[in-house]
Amino acid sequence: MILQTDTSHRYKKHSLNIPNILNTNQTIKIFHQNIRSLRNKANELSCHIQDDPPLIYIICISEHHLKEFELQLTHLANYSLGASYCRKNFLKGGVSIVVHRNLQYNNINIDEHNIDKDIEACAIQLDSTFNKLCILAIYRSPRGDFTNFLQ
Repeated sequence: MILQTDTSHRYKKHSLNIPNILNTNQTIKIFHQNIRSLRNKANELSCHIQDDPPLIYIICISEHHLKEFELQLTHLANYSLGASYCRKNFLKGGVSIVVHRNLQYNNINIDEHNIDKDIEACAIQLDSTFNKLCILAIYRSPRGDFTNFLQ
C-alpha cells in the first residue's frame, strides 16, 4: 500500500494505491477534511475538488456540524452522500462520506456504535473493482470519553 500526502495546500490530499486488491493497478483518491462546519464551506470545498485532476472519488468529512436534514440538502456536484452520522444530543461534530457518482458502494450501518462526542463514525464498502474495501470516517471529540471510544 502506498500513501502519498500533499500538504502544500490548506487541505490534505491523500492518494492511495492498492494494487494487491484491485484488478488493475488503479489509484483511488480519498480526500479527508476536518472541516469544522460544512455549512459555510461547501462552496469552497466544491471549488477545491473541481480543480483537482485526477478525480477525487471519496471525500471524508469530520466535524460537519450539520443536522441530518441539512446534510441531505448540502450538494456537491457529481457526488452523493454515501454515509453519515449527525449528533443527536449535542451541537457540532458529525462525520460523513461523500462518494463520486461513478463509484459503486454500499452503506454500512454502524449507528449502534455511535455515542455523541465519544465516537462518531460512518462507513461504506466499495463494490466491484474495489472488492472488500471499506472506508470509515471516525471522529472523537477531545471532550469525549476515551474509554468509550476504545470499547
